[in-house]
Amino acid sequence: MKQKITYFFSIIAICSILATSAAGYGQGKNIEKTYRWTYNANQHVSFTFNNYDCNLTIHTWDKPQIEYALSVDATLKTEEDAGRLDQYLEGIEFSHASEGVRFDNRFWSNRVSSPLKKTMTLKGGKTIRFVEFNMEGEMWIPESCILYLNSKYSEIEIEDLSGAVYLDLYNDKIYGSDVNSDMKITAKYCTLEFEKMKDIEADLYNTDIETGDIGNLDIISKYSTLEMGNAGRLQIDAYNDKYTFGNTGNIRFTDKYSDLNVLNAGDVELNCYNSIVNISKVQDVDLTSKYGKYEMNKINKLNITTAYNDNFKIEEVGDLVINESKYSIFKLEHLEHSLLLKDGYSDKLQIEQTGALKEVNINGKYVDLQMAIGKSLNYKFNASVKYGELDINEEAMNVKKKIQNGSELEMEAIKGRETDGMLSFFVNGYNMAVTLTEQ
Repeated sequence: MKQKITYFFSIIAICSILATSAAGYGQGKNIEKTYRWTYNANQHVSFTFNNYDCNLTIHTWDKPQIEYALSVDATLKTEEDAGRLDQYLEGIEFSHASEGVRFDNRFWSNRVSSPLKKTMTLKGGKTIRFVEFNMEGEMWIPESCILYLNSKYSEIEIEDLSGAVYLDLYNDKIYGSDVNSDMKITAKYCTLEFEKMKDIEADLYNTDIETGDIGNLDIISKYSTLEMGNAGRLQIDAYNDKYTFGNTGNIRFTDKYSDLNVLNAGDVELNCYNSIVNISKVQDVDLTSKYGKYEMNKINKLNITTAYNDNFKIEEVGDLVINESKYSIFKLEHLEHSLLLKDGYSDKLQIEQTGALKEVNINGKYVDLQMAIGKSLNYKFNASVKYGELDINEEAMNVKKKIQNGSELEMEAIKGRETDGMLSFFVNGYNMAVTLTEQ
């Protein structure tokens, strides 16, 4: 009986040893190691880094060197797989010279990560099997180097840079300090945050950028949001974007379905479709628009090439020139110098207050003008309309000519004493409604 019991427990012990061995084999081999590369480089070296699925911290220093530390935390299937990977990483030599250095942390030619299969084929090497594979990078580069960063699926922190920067990004998050040189950005599905930047050239798709002050901006974008401080010259080609700035220089804004918010600007050129534009103070504005909404506090001159079904809300404008408009609404709190509507159709103009007016000239069809003028203001009033509705203080005028022929009206009148250069009203068109309210 004792012999049977001994055999029984021996069998259990053997099975336990075999099970333990099988479990250890299945768990594979762990690698927790940092690999380092250091190369000499001048301060203005051209440095290219291709980064893939690896969070990265980029430090800058004044040393004539580039140093890269790659930390790998991986669980391989076997010790043989672990050995192959470790030996491969130890043997990597990146392209380098004092004038140019190039790193590429995507050291595999093929990588499969599925519940059933996880393999990695090393470039120029064999295929290894893994359970988990993670890596993080940290590097030190000269502050004034020329940086070419190509990245995907990563989170990257960058210290101050004073050399030119070129970013080609996909599904990344970038957190940077100051960029004191020109920057070129190509990005999709990214988030970028910087303290401040210089001149920027960008091509964005579904990307958000937040920064302080910048230099000039030349950008093409879709489905993106940009929040920036003060800026220089802006040239924007936008589609379904949102832009916010502080004070800027001149602006050229071509867009569809986008928002533009600016505190103060120089001269502005707008070519918009279904846009929302808010500018507090601006010099001269040239506008072509359809289905837009515009709010501006103070404008020197607003020149509209064409407007279609637009809505304008303006606190103060010096001169308003509308070359062609249809179905648009203009609400002005204050018009200082002149109003010229060359060809309007079913437009409404409401002006609550006027200054030292020189000319008001309205031409079109189904146009409704409501304007408040000073009670003591002297002016000439000429009208040539069909089916016109004129609500004016005709009793206070010296009517020189008034010919009513059915629905047609020809009228010339003067309020006050006629002088050279006095204000001139002229109304010409079909089914025109004009109301002048004296205040």
